[in-house]
Amino acid sequence: MSHRTWYRRAVPLVLAVSVLVPSIAAGQGIDSPRIPLRTALADIATLRTAYVDAFNAHDAKAVSAMYAADAIVTNGDGSTAWGMADIAKGNSEGADSWPHAVIKSDTIKVYGATAIDVGTWTTHPKEGGEVVYRYQAVLRHDMHGWKLQYLATVPVGGDKMKM
Repeated sequence: MSHRTWYRRAVPLVLAVSVLVPSIAAGQGIDSPRIPLRTALADIATLRTAYVDAFNAHDAKAVSAMYAADAIVTNGDGSTAWGMADIAKGNSEGADSWPHAVIKSDTIKVYGATAIDVGTWTTHPKEGGEVVYRYQAVLRHDMHGWKLQYLATVPVGGDKMKM
């Protein structure tokens, strides 16, 4: 068989395979590497609700499990926890004194497997009143779902910084 004959037979075969393989994969339920926006928003809302429910139940272990292994948390007082072990340690030490909390997301932006959630975290201490924080959370989606990657809280009120 000459090189030219082989080439004439190979080209249609290559074209057929390149057309059929993606359709076979789609027929097997193999999604392209993307997360539908509607699903992402619903999953993040579920995570947010589970987080505040676990927080209000003083369940430090459940709250800590919602963070990525290399997560970073910056608290309103400026302290920072680096990694899930440090976050879990801080949560377990403080869980007994956690006040009741309410979370309200103002906006979510989803960029593939990354999401940014910005909103208000309001706590109600046992002494009465409420303390309001603004939060910004960066979430990452992996094979186990959405996890908190970065979380920063800033207290609302007091002196405003002028630019």
